Amino acid sequence: MSDKISAPNVYLYAFQLHDDSQGRHNPLWKHCDNILANFTDKKLTPNLVFPPNSHSYREDLLPNVALKFNSNQPIEGFAQPLQIQDSYALCLNIGCPEDGTANNLGVDFIQKFNPNRVLLINGDDNFLGQTLLITTGLPENSSDNLDSLKPLADECRNALFQGDSPPVFYRSGKLFGSPIFEYGSIADIANYRHLLVWLLADKQTDKDFNTCQEEIFDLLFYRNKIIKVFQDSRLIYRELDREYRIIEKNVEILQAQFSRGTVLTAAQLQEFQEQLKQLFSKAVTYTCLLRKLEDYDNTIVLNLNNYIDILQTICDILGIDKEELSILNHFSRKSALYMRSQIAGDLGYFRHGTNLIDQAIASIRGIVEIEQARSDRTNQLALRNSEDKEKDRDDRLESTVQAIGVGLAAGGIAASSGTDKLFETVQNHHIPVVMHLHPFAFSFLLSCAIALGAAGTWWWRTKPKK
Repeated sequence: MSDKISAPNVYLYAFQLHDDSQGRHNPLWKHCDNILANFTDKKLTPNLVFPPNSHSYREDLLPNVALKFNSNQPIEGFAQPLQIQDSYALCLNIGCPEDGTANNLGVDFIQKFNPNRVLLINGDDNFLGQTLLITTGLPENSSDNLDSLKPLADECRNALFQGDSPPVFYRSGKLFGSPIFEYGSIADIANYRHLLVWLLADKQTDKDFNTCQEEIFDLLFYRNKIIKVFQDSRLIYRELDREYRIIEKNVEILQAQFSRGTVLTAAQLQEFQEQLKQLFSKAVTYTCLLRKLEDYDNTIVLNLNNYIDILQTICDILGIDKEELSILNHFSRKSALYMRSQIAGDLGYFRHGTNLIDQAIASIRGIVEIEQARSDRTNQLALRNSEDKEKDRDDRLESTVQAIGVGLAAGGIAASSGTDKLFETVQNHHIPVVMHLHPFAFSFLLSCAIALGAAGTWWWRTKPKK
């Protein structure tokens, strides 16, 4: 296979979410100016025109100016900036004319299109990604066998990337009748770069390409949005995985605490209540992450439907069947479905985390409620015992007061009921102790004795029973 190529060109398709406050200061335009600086004095940024309050699907940001440039012969090119929906898009072409002045070039010539690897954009979080497309004419009478052409495609790739970790070969096929080779494996999503090498076998392929330039632009836009969403979903996956492991560990600790079966102290009860608060907070965070993952899946579906619609539009324009676009159709049939199945698997696995949190919250609530009920019963029993003791003291005091009253009443009655006659009767019996008493002393002592006896008898009969 000859390593000679004709009229090679490189197309950079790059996409970035736009912020209305950035406008011409969006990073994508800065990337474009940095690339153009290697080929021309022209800049894209000063020529941009942003339509106010536009609601159309697509806006040309250079409506009255075509930014074309000529570099060292035979290199030339153009820049086309667009606003598509919520994003800015850039199509930048650097290549050679098809007038015969750039035929039979060595593959190494492609290196001139990417000096200092300026075409490889490493954007911020709002950068949606890029696709690089190399087109080159094949020498006449070249074979169209994909296996025999792959070494040439590999050389084109290596020349463009100049040893900077070129993307791996992914698959090959034919597009508009000419061999095309795709590089970049979605399995390595963290380091993904997308490259197409299209070896144009005839003029009809080039004509069909020019006819569908706009549709191919849109197709790559939705493709890059889908891949960006999947890349973001891997970040959420890692966050969910970390949170899930923390939840599992916390549940294991709780189960160990529950298995002890001991009465909780006030400090332990307070600790459980703090864990309950933390679990509620963890549940909110975890649920938000799951919802994000679901939103990513919905976003992939939306953009995938747009991708499929554009494929059908290309078929309608060219009057061909979708099978003739198999190299492009593969993404919707295989790659995008792989991404969705991966997200679905993640959702199925991590939804168990919400069950773990719910179970842990329910368990802690149950333990706390049981311990609080047990504590309440203990406090009520202690209060009841205290009230019983206080009532007993009151009853004893009341009985004593009543006994004293009865005694005083009995003594008073005795003192007023003829003790003089009793005194004389006792003296007539010549009782020694009484013989020396004064009648008043005898009456007083007798009243006291009767009062004490009556009080003692009353207290004994009315004292509280234990």
